Parts: sequence; structure tokens; C-alpha cells
Amino acid sequence: MNVAFGELIEFAIGGGWGEEQPSLGMVPVHVIRGADFPAAESRNLASAPLRFEPAQRAVSRFLREGDIVLEISGGTKERPTGRSIYVSPQLLASVPGHVIPASFCRLLRVDRSKAWPAFVYYALRDLYARGGTWEFQNQSTGIANFQFEIFRERWRLDLPPLAEQQAIAEVLGALDDKIAANTALAERLLAYINALFLRRFGERSLDTELGILAEVVDCLHSKKPQRTDEGRPLMQLNNIRDDGLVDRVPEYRVSNFDYAQWSKKFETRPWDLVITNVGRIGAVARVPSGYEVAIGRNMTGIRPRDFTESGSFLAAALHSAAVRGEIERRTDSGSVMNALNVRSIPLLRLQGSTADERRAFHQVAASFFEYADLALTENRSLAATRDALLPQLMSGKMRVRDAHDPAATAGA
Repeated sequence: MNVAFGELIEFAIGGGWGEEQPSLGMVPVHVIRGADFPAAESRNLASAPLRFEPAQRAVSRFLREGDIVLEISGGTKERPTGRSIYVSPQLLASVPGHVIPASFCRLLRVDRSKAWPAFVYYALRDLYARGGTWEFQNQSTGIANFQFEIFRERWRLDLPPLAEQQAIAEVLGALDDKIAANTALAERLLAYINALFLRRFGERSLDTELGILAEVVDCLHSKKPQRTDEGRPLMQLNNIRDDGLVDRVPEYRVSNFDYAQWSKKFETRPWDLVITNVGRIGAVARVPSGYEVAIGRNMTGIRPRDFTESGSFLAAALHSAAVRGEIERRTDSGSVMNALNVRSIPLLRLQGSTADERRAFHQVAASFFEYADLALTENRSLAATRDALLPQLMSGKMRVRDAHDPAATAGA
């Protein structure tokens, strides 16, 4: 059955945005922003900020299980609007209290007598992945806004029977749930490492300079090389997660010639670290095994002099609150932007420790770091499987029973 998108929507309303301070008649709510979209794909909205909304307006925007949040403004041609979030039970459970979308989003509620909400979400996701939302952008201004009313009238879906819609959504959702579970596992492992570090070193004074334990390599380049479909990977800022792990998706590839130039001073090895100099100043990532890359602009390489002694110590220390404060103090204020000078990095002071203490910490923490890396590595395979299945299942070229057949999946 081929239907217009608007025929499936029972409820559609614009987002809201909170006030900074509470006043009479206002209620606390968590607000989904653009920065929360990637986290929401991992069934986690823990970072959504708490704000205050007039109660009458907020209630109509409270998210419920099965809702869809659609981004409708703020895009560019490189990243058009049209991203979406599916409100799963796990997503709601990740934030205490009520959640509403920000003002650049639409809250959609699907008529369940006509379509299965999660199926509609995956259809939206497939459309976005194929670049199909771009034709519904208002391109007359520098910022591309999504023309929702035109979209709901003109975009049409081929709907299989409800039971088949539900089965498709369950297959894709199971992959997303496993990705979310792996992500949560990695976060718990890092929380354990950080707690162990604080217990062993948290009360120590900062009296050990980074340059004593590691070589700091200036890799700064003036111009970003052109992206290619083949070649070798170049680490970018968005590959550095806030928790210090490396996310290898998306992968920015450059030509072999450019790679040779950019890796001349520093090609990553296991237990190397990378720290950023501008933008997200002081963002630190620990390089996992098997990830040999050149590092991008405005990044500096840190190589432990003996990773079996201080690899885990350095990774944990550079994420500790005390050393984060040290990074802030050594950041230079500029007229255009602030920056962490490469010359200041070897002088960063870390918690006092002995070689034996650092080695003992590494012997415990290293396996937890590596398990976290494995969880994210598995996520790459799961995401690749999901992304291969998505267009096949949405188009009807593959049926759900085929999705469980490895031979059919391999040919997708």
C-alpha cells in the first residue's frame, strides 16, 4: 500500500525550548538538542540539559514511547536536516523525568492503526541516508530548513502489512539495541577505570610533567587534505569521543600521497594518545590496537615512553578532573580563538606516581580499556549490517526471513 507520509501521522507539533530559570507555572524538562541526536541513536539521552517550560506548553510536548522526533532546521548541503530519533523505552529510561524536543524539531506520533511507529522511523532514516531529505529543504537561505508541510504531502511510503512492518522494525531494532548495549558496556568499563584511578592517585599532588613519561610530537598541518573514497584514514575531531575512546565511524580517507605526508612525523600505534589544540581544546583519545592512522589538523601526538608502564595511567590521568583543570590553565587566550600550544603539552602536570604504581595500574586497567575497544569494534560490524539491511528491507527487495539468512545478507 502506497500512502502519503501525512496520512500516517496522528499528531505533529513543533518543539519547545526552555527558560534558564524557573518561575511560577513552569516545570523542569529535559530538552533534546542537535548535539543529542547521536547519543539518542544509542538509546541514551543522559546529556540532554534540564530546563524549564511553561507547564501547559510542556505537557503537549512530553515524549512517549513510539514517538518520533524529526529535525526540521539548521542543516547544510553537507548535512541536511531530516535526522530523526525514535523514542524507545530505553531512551526514556536514560533521563529522569520528562523530555521534550528543541524548537528546531517536530514531535510526530504515528497512527498505529495504519503503520508501526518504529517502521516509519526506519523509513525516515533510510530516506535521510540516501540523501532524500535534501529535496524538501528550503535552499533560498544559507541555512537549509526542512519544509515539513510539503514533505508530509509529497513523500510517500510503500507499506507492507502491519505484521511485516513490525517484523522489519524488530530486526533493525535488535541491531540498534545491541549497539546501544555495547556502548553502555564501554561506558561502564571506563567508569570503572576512572574510579580505580581516583582511588589510587586521586589525592596526589600534580608534580610529574607529561614530558617525563611520554614523547610529545608536533603534527600540526596548515591545510586539510582532500577527502577520497579510497586511500588511508585520517583521524578527525569527531572520531574522538568525550570519554577518550576512538570511534572509527565516520572514517575520513585521504590519498596515499597525502597520508604519507601527514603520517611522516606520527603514525599511530596502540596506546598512543592524541590531544586536540583548538576547538574542543584538550580532547584526548587513546589509540586502540589495529588502528594505524595519521592524525588530522590541530592535533598533537603523545607516545608513552613505555606503554607497559604508563599507557593506562596516561589515558586515565588526562581525563581526570585535576589534569583537565591543568589543561585549562595552560590554554592560551587569543583574539580569534583559544588554543593549547604544543609547547605547553609536555609541561602538563600529572598526579605523582612511581613506575611500579603505574605498571600495577596498567596491568589491571589495560584489559578494561581493550574490552571497551572491542565493544566499539563490534558496533562497527553491527552498524554495517544494519545499514546494509535497511534499504533492502525498506524497499521490499529483502523479506524478514531473508535477513536471518547469512547468504542473503552477504549479498545485500
